[in-house]
Amino acid sequence: MKIVLSIICLFVGFSSVANAKDAPVQITKSGTKVNVTIAGKPFATYNTGGDLPKPFFSPVRAADGTIITRSLVAPEDHPHHKGIWVAVDEVNEVDFWAEKGKIKNSEVKIIKAAGNPGVMQVTNQWLGADGKPIVTETTVISIYANRLLTYDITFKAGDKPVVFEDTKEGLFGIRLPNGMREKEEGSVENNTGIKGTKDNWGKPTEWIDYYGPLHGKLYGVALMDSPQNYKKSRYHVRNYGLFTISPFGDHSYTNKKSPADPKHLKAGATFNLKYGLYIHEGDTAQGKVAQAYQQFLKVTGPKSADKKQTAKPQTKAKKVSAAPQKPAAPAKKVAVAPQKEKSAPVEPIPATEAVSNPDCNCCPAPVQRRRGLFRLRRNR
Repeated sequence: MKIVLSIICLFVGFSSVANAKDAPVQITKSGTKVNVTIAGKPFATYNTGGDLPKPFFSPVRAADGTIITRSLVAPEDHPHHKGIWVAVDEVNEVDFWAEKGKIKNSEVKIIKAAGNPGVMQVTNQWLGADGKPIVTETTVISIYANRLLTYDITFKAGDKPVVFEDTKEGLFGIRLPNGMREKEEGSVENNTGIKGTKDNWGKPTEWIDYYGPLHGKLYGVALMDSPQNYKKSRYHVRNYGLFTISPFGDHSYTNKKSPADPKHLKAGATFNLKYGLYIHEGDTAQGKVAQAYQQFLKVTGPKSADKKQTAKPQTKAKKVSAAPQKPAAPAKKVAVAPQKEKSAPVEPIPATEAVSNPDCNCCPAPVQRRRGLFRLRRNR
């Protein structure tokens, strides 16, 4: 019998190794980097080095290996636009977007090293001038074999109240390489068919897709908003390749037509945001962006099983209370009623090099940044 059990355990062990090796998505740590592969090929690297101003994914690749994030070497503009990242300006007046404040990674926990999805959790401290966290960001990143990434972001205030000011500079996004940009041959389209960065900038919508050619082939990236977020987000989408989504900035994104709507957190309080990023080949239709959005909603939505688990006991509780009604009358008259109660208990049942180009129109004249009384203006 022991020999048989040993053989079974050995077989199970080999099977587990084989399954992990053949898993669609694999996540591994290597020093300050976290490497992600899909179908055995490099997909993305998450960089967490202490010398970096913030953590970020770069490079990030399409299915054929083409890098679809801008090179970090000698960027022509906005060096703080690094790969795929999370950052925003004006958190207690610290400009994390422009890397004036440091976002320090304190931990990367691999929740699911192999599978579909692969899952990792990162903890990043957004530090103030005193070196203490203004907020701590805990983000669960799920990476699917079809190159859908979901970001489940939770911010927790430190020991002081926190204000996320009204700003267009944020929050979650990607910087695309030259070639894909709209100012060259790229295209932008949202879920309702509205096209172009001009008509999509600062607007709330379910998703926006940004696609363009690299080396003679079309690639695209879509950003997705979640209906679970505390408010609808808006898109900072530019013709020079910047592409982000944020719930902050109603005043900025509407050219001051809407009132400012900063987000306030009490000391120790938290709030959550969910976003999706989907990398594909071809245009919006060819890349099946609409289908990927439905996938995003499904995998990030409320768990229906939780509702069933709470609903079932309530229904059965009514049945259980009704069942004793039959023996209730005999219980008063017949002394054997307790025997019936004893004998019948009821039991509840997801490197292109930058080409030098001095044309950078990242901050058009109509959009003005709101600043404190003694703050300097800066280009974003």
